[in-house]
Amino acid sequence: MQGHPTVLQLISRLDGGGSGRIAIELSSTVCEAGGRALIAYDGEAATYELTRHGITPVEDKLTSRNPVSTYNVVRRLVGVIAQHKVDIVHAQNASLAVIGQAAAKKAGCRLVTTFHDGPGHVATLKKKSRAAFAASDHIVTLSYLTANEIAKAMPELRDRISVVPYGVDLSRFDPARVTAQRVIQLANLWRMPDDKPIIMLPGRFVPQKGHGQLIEALAEMKDVDLRCIMVGPSPDGGAYREQLENKIRAHGLDDRIQLADECRDMPAALMLADLVVAPYVEPSTYNRVIVEAQALGRPLIASDFPCAREMVDGSSMAWLTPPKDKGALAWAIRDALSLPLEERQMRTEQVIANLRQRSDRDVMCQHMLALYAALASGALPGRPDQADHLPGDPAGHDSGSNGALGGEPILHPVG
Repeated sequence: MQGHPTVLQLISRLDGGGSGRIAIELSSTVCEAGGRALIAYDGEAATYELTRHGITPVEDKLTSRNPVSTYNVVRRLVGVIAQHKVDIVHAQNASLAVIGQAAAKKAGCRLVTTFHDGPGHVATLKKKSRAAFAASDHIVTLSYLTANEIAKAMPELRDRISVVPYGVDLSRFDPARVTAQRVIQLANLWRMPDDKPIIMLPGRFVPQKGHGQLIEALAEMKDVDLRCIMVGPSPDGGAYREQLENKIRAHGLDDRIQLADECRDMPAALMLADLVVAPYVEPSTYNRVIVEAQALGRPLIASDFPCAREMVDGSSMAWLTPPKDKGALAWAIRDALSLPLEERQMRTEQVIANLRQRSDRDVMCQHMLALYAALASGALPGRPDQADHLPGDPAGHDSGSNGALGGEPILHPVG
């Protein structure tokens, strides 16, 4: 390495999903700092954002389960690493760490793995994923709760774990910078009324996101005149979305619920919503929607998982409901929509200020940049001495002077 490291990100999909977004944010920061960045992904995708930031796209079958295909993918990645003089491979989930570890080992470079799943998924790692996870030079998680679980399940990794909470681009997700024209444009595109409250569920059309739960909850609320829009990509080609359309018709909600394709102007989309809902049926380490909705001061309902509590800690306008409980979800929607306008406006400022202290994209990227530099220079296990504790851990939990876990006791969860 000369000067700044070259980093190859591995992601399952180059779409609007969380890991893809983080890979782009980190890669663009590496390029801005004078390094080089590549993103390897599975399947066809638009790469204009990558090339705009100077990021090299690498399309390959990263998620194939065929052993022969996997062998060939590793061989090709080794070639890419050699050609571009890659210093660090960063796998954006534990399953991709299997390919990442094989390629990094053959090429002689470092491996970082980010664990995006929730705390409960640590114990369910498959044997190969667990082995690759353990062989990583450094582990990154977005949640202190998940970091605790990893440290408990795999104590040998304790000194190689850093917590870097997801940071939103506060210059983009700023209500003062979202023009009324952009919001009106989307309202016209989706034919949203301006005299009825609008509920929005942003996210990929997959069962884990809880679209079905929201439909069932709204079926119990036909006395409330509202509109709901579900926005996101369809990774399965539209099969699940078709199931949802059938369910909407079966409940007689055709005139109340609308499904829309992925939106590229999510700040304007979220500003259009009177209420943002994330009724997930499975826990995850983080959810971009929860963070981005708070950045814009939107009222929010999320499933009551430990990591969700961590993400809304300190917010005065967030409702947490038991997962898969349509009755509780319906009650929360009613309660949120009944919030008086003056009180909502007052709480909006508090929600935005609270989020800005906890989830800053620039802080996230600078911490990762420092971690990359430490690993590439050989300063293992990679402990960038940036702050007393990383943002998102306002209590100053025991994370050492560098964001890596170390010492006793194990980090205590927020909330």
